[in-house]
Amino acid sequence: MTVGATWRLLPVLVFLIFIGMMGKVSASDSDCPQALNMGPTYQSKTFVNLYVEGNLKMRSKSRKKDSNNFVSPEEELINRCSRRLTANTFSDSLPERLNIFADQSKESRSGAFISVSSVDQKMAMEKKGPYWHVYVTAFPDLRFVGATIRLAHGLITLDNAIQSTEDLTGKRVGLVMRPSSLRALQEIVLINAWDIYDQIRVQEYSPDDMSDALDQGEVDVVFMPVIREVNGKLLPIHLDINRSDIHWISLSTQDVIAATKNTPVLAERIALPLSATSADNYKEVGLITFDVAWFTFASTPDDVVYDFLQAARHVCSPKQPNCPGLSVERLLRWPQLETRLIHPGAQRFYKEMEASFYP
Repeated sequence: MTVGATWRLLPVLVFLIFIGMMGKVSASDSDCPQALNMGPTYQSKTFVNLYVEGNLKMRSKSRKKDSNNFVSPEEELINRCSRRLTANTFSDSLPERLNIFADQSKESRSGAFISVSSVDQKMAMEKKGPYWHVYVTAFPDLRFVGATIRLAHGLITLDNAIQSTEDLTGKRVGLVMRPSSLRALQEIVLINAWDIYDQIRVQEYSPDDMSDALDQGEVDVVFMPVIREVNGKLLPIHLDINRSDIHWISLSTQDVIAATKNTPVLAERIALPLSATSADNYKEVGLITFDVAWFTFASTPDDVVYDFLQAARHVCSPKQPNCPGLSVERLLRWPQLETRLIHPGAQRFYKEMEASFYP
């Protein structure tokens, strides 16, 4: 090929290279939600810090950053896709992950997003709760952003002789170890609803060890998170709920009302249909809920909360890589949700999305 011919082809070659580069850019952005790529890219991104329960295996998409911290899926999505935010994850249990803000000014709390359970919301805001799950100060400036997880607790046994709460007297009952929001929920049922806490022999386990404890005969009954609600479906966690050898002690609506009455705990009853369980004599199994939502402080700017919520709603389960994300109705599913406690930046998001369940 002559030099003249090469120069005549140069514009074509440049165009092809440009198209190839555009293809690479498109491919790199193709797995990012459109909502996170809208608007200008800020030269200096806003930092947000995410505080989660890093050692709970329910957050299975998280990976270890070091021995104490995890990279949450929200952080991964924000740092990969958001034009305006950059995130970092810190892992700790409640109440510790809120107590670290006790001596901080309202301004310094700005940009912190904390994963808070429905057991802890009012405890934290009003400085209430049992002595072993204590908040060192009240956090009245906590504001709701969006609910992401719903777990349901149930009581399970392999002993045919245990049919009701009366049969639990003197039995070895596996509970989640203290301190824990899960344990607080279990205790309000055993104390407030059934008044049998001092009549059982409590043995403590982590949630993922309780099923083995039951199988190995270390306990007679376990009270544990057994169901996770995903896109309206009830999916088992920690235990195969279709086993033919398990039996349930069902919670009634009255049990849940009695358990939560005069307490700061926000919980509801859900029913597990008989078709999803072993052949017990119940038409349905009653479970008590444990919800988890992102909260922030009132000092966090509205646009930061709005951008964070756009990211949080697009986080999907690793089992659903192509899922559309959480519906706005799911994000708003929180017991006794009050509009005044929803952060204004989140209110803007829900109004724009025309959420049908907006309080």
